Amino acid sequence: MLAELALIGTTLSTTGFGLWARRLWQRLHTDPLTGLANRARMHRVFHRARWLRRHSTAPVGVLLIDVDRFKHINDTHGHRLGDQVLRRIAAELTACTHSGELPVRLHGDELAVLLIRPDAGDVAETRAAEIRQAVHGPRTVAGHTVDLSLSVGAATTHPDEGSLSDLLALADQRMYATKPTRDAAGTTRKAVTR
Repeated sequence: MLAELALIGTTLSTTGFGLWARRLWQRLHTDPLTGLANRARMHRVFHRARWLRRHSTAPVGVLLIDVDRFKHINDTHGHRLGDQVLRRIAAELTACTHSGELPVRLHGDELAVLLIRPDAGDVAETRAAEIRQAVHGPRTVAGHTVDLSLSVGAATTHPDEGSLSDLLALADQRMYATKPTRDAAGTTRKAVTR
């Protein structure tokens, strides 16, 4: 009888600890607002992918994503609606990502998709265009019509070259080349980088 009680106690204790550890891992690796992976998880997945590909030539890629005119949404409708817009974009981003793609919230309205799929080098630009198209156009969020568009920059690197910071910096440069700007007349056009 005592042995059975000890076994039950140990099982409950182990199960409880496992549940607690899982919750802690989730809190440490998930963005609390959007439910997407956070920067810490992105780093872990990136370094694991590099380690697994250390004898391979398959590149790792990243799509850096910025929500166009997000400050205007916050200034016009408030941060509560801005948060709901970010949740909506996160849900749509999650729905349009594939196996080997990790959607991430870096901070604010800056998101990313880490491409660890074997063909990342071949599909990065295509996936950037597909995601830009998937999360585009008017949406109704909390009774407000919000016109969404994303600027997306793609970059890839071979497993033995560069860091995640280098990859994000390159994707950032490419993202700004796709970002719309407004001229003095209020006309939207694409930014031009030199």
